[in-house]
Amino acid sequence: MPPLRRSLPLVGLFLAGLAFGCRAQTPPRPTVPAPVYVWIEAEQPAATSFPPADRNPFAPQGAHEAAVLSGGKWIGADGPRDSALFLEYAITAPREGAYHLYARKFWQHGPFRWRIDDGPWHAVGETVLLDEAPIRQFVVANWVSAGQARLTTGRHKLRVELTSNTGAACFDAFLLTLGPVTPRGKLRPGEKYGRAPEGWFPFEPDPDPFAESPIDLRSLNERAAGEHGFIQARGDGFVRSGDGQPIRFWAVNIGGEALRMDDASADYLARSLAKLGVNLVRIHGPVWGDDIRRVDTEHRDRLFAMIAALKRQGIYTCLSIYFPLWMNLRADQGFAGYSGSHPFALPYFSEPFQAMYRGWWRDLLTAPDPRTGKPIVQDPAVAMLEMVNEDSTLFWTFTPYENVPAPQMAVIEKRFGDWLARRHGSVDRAIAAWGGTPVRGDDAAAGRAGFRPLWELFNNRDLRSQETATFLAELQRGFYGETYRYLKHELGFRGAVYASNWITADPRFLGPLDKWSNTAADFMDHHGYFGGPHQGERASYMISPGDRYDDASALLFAPEKPGDPPSFSLPIMDPGYDGKPSTITEINWTAPNRYRADLGLLAAAYGRLQGTDAYFFFAAGRPGWDEMIGKFSIRTPVVAGQFPATAFLYRRGLVREAPPVVDVALALPDLFALKGAPVSGPMNLDELRARDLPAGKTAPVADLPSVDPLAFLVGRVGMRFVASGGQSRVADLSRYIDRKAGIARSVTGELAWDYRAGRVTVDAPGAQGVTGFLSRAGEVRLGDVTVRSGLPYGTILLVALDGHPIATSRRMLLQAMSEEMSYGWEAPGTGLREIRDIGSAPIVVRDLSGTVQLRRPDGAQLTVTPLDLNGYPAGRPSRGPSLRLAPRTLYYLITR
Repeated sequence: MPPLRRSLPLVGLFLAGLAFGCRAQTPPRPTVPAPVYVWIEAEQPAATSFPPADRNPFAPQGAHEAAVLSGGKWIGADGPRDSALFLEYAITAPREGAYHLYARKFWQHGPFRWRIDDGPWHAVGETVLLDEAPIRQFVVANWVSAGQARLTTGRHKLRVELTSNTGAACFDAFLLTLGPVTPRGKLRPGEKYGRAPEGWFPFEPDPDPFAESPIDLRSLNERAAGEHGFIQARGDGFVRSGDGQPIRFWAVNIGGEALRMDDASADYLARSLAKLGVNLVRIHGPVWGDDIRRVDTEHRDRLFAMIAALKRQGIYTCLSIYFPLWMNLRADQGFAGYSGSHPFALPYFSEPFQAMYRGWWRDLLTAPDPRTGKPIVQDPAVAMLEMVNEDSTLFWTFTPYENVPAPQMAVIEKRFGDWLARRHGSVDRAIAAWGGTPVRGDDAAAGRAGFRPLWELFNNRDLRSQETATFLAELQRGFYGETYRYLKHELGFRGAVYASNWITADPRFLGPLDKWSNTAADFMDHHGYFGGPHQGERASYMISPGDRYDDASALLFAPEKPGDPPSFSLPIMDPGYDGKPSTITEINWTAPNRYRADLGLLAAAYGRLQGTDAYFFFAAGRPGWDEMIGKFSIRTPVVAGQFPATAFLYRRGLVREAPPVVDVALALPDLFALKGAPVSGPMNLDELRARDLPAGKTAPVADLPSVDPLAFLVGRVGMRFVASGGQSRVADLSRYIDRKAGIARSVTGELAWDYRAGRVTVDAPGAQGVTGFLSRAGEVRLGDVTVRSGLPYGTILLVALDGHPIATSRRMLLQAMSEEMSYGWEAPGTGLREIRDIGSAPIVVRDLSGTVQLRRPDGAQLTVTPLDLNGYPAGRPSRGPSLRLAPRTLYYLITR
């Protein structure tokens, strides 16, 4: 593949025409030059001190494991060694140039260095894993990028040396290429697996030259992120400070480990995301190194490089730098009582921790970028800062004297005691007002008051519970407010800042207090995941043979347990608070689950309906497409493969935003009295955080007034925090929600959700489509389009690309999707069942089928051009208002 072009003015001009209907012709199919490379089988060195491949302790066990490796073998070692192991290879460069080296090795094990002939050494330690191919439990092969060296035409010597004399190390292959590539398993450049079961096809796009394409949304982004000023919260949305233009974000998450990728890979990642319509990336990872009190300078330098790569593609950055699960705190680090546990709730009350935390932000935001001389705080491409990821004093992880050790509890007990003294005169008087029964931690003489478990707070809701909840909420809000002032006023950050994104131990009584504490910042945020049951030792973060799982459709509001009533809660349900912007910085329909094809359309359509200002899909981070289905895969055909039409719908506003249908005034005195709220946000946890929920600790059913949770499918739902009184307004939802039929319609008339049939339709002037159990639906007749498909589950969506309605548009994109799985996936049966085989590369897609008819007078004059997986013309164009979906075509350009 040729080197990535950072400036593509022709693409920008073409897509500007695409957006405003200036072109009707189809761009030519680009030509991709044959790759120039040298492939090296690692187990065939000219010289080595490694043991022979047949003595490799990680050698494949059987044909199934051997099939994962190039040549069926790899070379490796384990345990302590007297000297550094090495490998030498005789290679021949086909032409002169700067070659990129890639190594296929065993995960992060085996740090090494390499050189060509007598040239300089290149060190490779922990770096981003470009793909993943499981061999067996805990043994996996991954490609890593190792740097560049210039070679002349002809013979050379490649020498590889391990830089650690202990531990595991395995190598399967090395690849030298002119220009960066995205390696794919054991395949050589230009090769494909070309395998799929009957009725499915392999998803194996060619290397993308990023030429003109109807599905390239790069032109929706600015030429460079931040060219029109900082991103700021204004009213209930975001604007660019330079011109006041509103902006919404179609975003993804990447982990901190992605920063280790080389510059060429980072450029490719940014360009590929921009093509998919992404204009914001949340970089989610710790910034400290071995010394937790200091920002790791190498990490910071790589962060500068990633921000710059994204900026060049018009993609903004959001920084998320602290999550309690990233830190195992110890007493010798200055925090008494910790012995390797997570610091849940500690930032909210520990002044030493707060000082360390603010030091991270100071070092991160104010240090100059060595490439530009400017610090992050002056870069308008950095749109958002997050204070705390997934933590709260009101969630189950605030377990006094357990997750929070006694020495730290003494600190918060004293702060509680001081708070009570201001309210009651003394801790003694407070305890007396509570009925005189002390709890663990009460020490009136020392001015300290103890804490009941959260479960007792929302079950008892007596005066002690009310005042404890009030203190915890005020404590949390105080930290957010002080940190906000520090970031915005002391450090001078001019972008948008948000507090956190977490839930509480109970959504009705504690949830509103937590959200009130978050209003100390610029905008509101939450996280959410949906999937069927998945059981296994590592089910919270990966899919393993022997796990048990079942499929579940979000469209049916599937309950967590079979036989339970429907659960009318999904992450896309996004309540507004205090008229502030609202984002969802983590969302995914996690695997394994065959019913994922609705995610993109639901997010785009209902995000616009509700006024959601940003969706962040979790997670990306590798330059290319995923080779297999992982727990949180989004770089797959079913998710990112649907971004072209769904991102366009969302960012261009092809579905109308609804007026408020629920506007609830929440009086703070009532919330502090634990009277609860009639509306609550979704509580959709992934398996990782679901483990924090104690068994059986739920609140009794309270006699609270409530708003139909399906209101989120009708229009905007909002809450306001008021000092007292306040008028609430709730529309007559019965006009839009038919419980008997199981249908919820939007107040705009453009969206309909049939949760009994498992089907959602979009019927707007510029976007029309259907998602769900299509074969059950029969003929789906929309405003200008009729759809019929035999797909068991899928999505078919048509969007107008030129700003005109579909009825008159001269340029449209039709997009279709079904189901996906890894090749060789095996989990026979139905219901909760065992995964026998997680499969291997490539990802395969169920053959598409169906017909789409455009009902317009000029239908016979429409030209339909099938596009390949990268969005380039493939196959002969056809004419007419009706088209039959080809089994392996995801995209069609329709022009007149």
